[in-house]
Amino acid sequence: MIAVIYTLLLMSVPLLFATLGALVSERAGVLAVFMDGAITLSGFIAVAVAIFTGNVLAGFLAAVLITVSLLVFLAWFTEITKANPFLVGLAVNFLSAGITSWASSFLFGTRGVIALSDAGIQFTLSGPLMIILALFSAILVSLILAKTFFGLRLTACGPNPEILTVRGSNPAKYRIASWGIAAFFAVCAGFVLAFNLGAFVPNLSAGRGWTALAAVFLAYRKPLPCIAAVLVFSAAEYSTTILQGIDLVPSSVILGLPYALALLVFLFIPQKTK
Repeated sequence: MIAVIYTLLLMSVPLLFATLGALVSERAGVLAVFMDGAITLSGFIAVAVAIFTGNVLAGFLAAVLITVSLLVFLAWFTEITKANPFLVGLAVNFLSAGITSWASSFLFGTRGVIALSDAGIQFTLSGPLMIILALFSAILVSLILAKTFFGLRLTACGPNPEILTVRGSNPAKYRIASWGIAAFFAVCAGFVLAFNLGAFVPNLSAGRGWTALAAVFLAYRKPLPCIAAVLVFSAAEYSTTILQGIDLVPSSVILGLPYALALLVFLFIPQKTK
């Protein structure tokens, strides 16, 4: 039983990071539809830079710098031009798919798996440390949103941006900041996924960015309940691994269980919160 709980916690780490990022952005009034693409893009950057420099930390820092800068710039562009943030977020997903495929072919001569071991990099993430960092991040986000001026203003920015305007604050500043924070958590998720696998694979996020959005609503937009929501989705993913050994259920149906659960959350949870 303890082994199962540990496995679920370990599986939930990248999804929890992604969910926290999506939560911060959603609190600011922007649905973080860009999370899926940001996770894949940051995972590719981290792996590519680590291979070329031989330094895993350099890979992580490069992913943070590039991904956060890109999302902050796009958030600023969205505010300046009054563009639709949903469409901009979708554009990030398409950009990520295209640029990682092209860069992978150009730099490594393949559009498939890019293994760290092929470059002589042997790096293993500590499971307990990852779990602790993810849980600590959830607690930290909860405290910041509830106890700090920045968090309270960011939360007010979503439903009542005019309150900030009246008090002399610029709501756009907090929306832009929320994109940057979401991008940082996307990097954490992408880094964990890539280095747990020991490779970059196409579509690294595997829909976790969209699942993160569902987890936010399942947790009723609260940081600490996000932990429970993420564990529910991780349990669904874990069950697919077990059920694949049962011939009575088609494998395509089994693999679709986590996504079906996410769809049900999108269909029913928002109606309950109105």
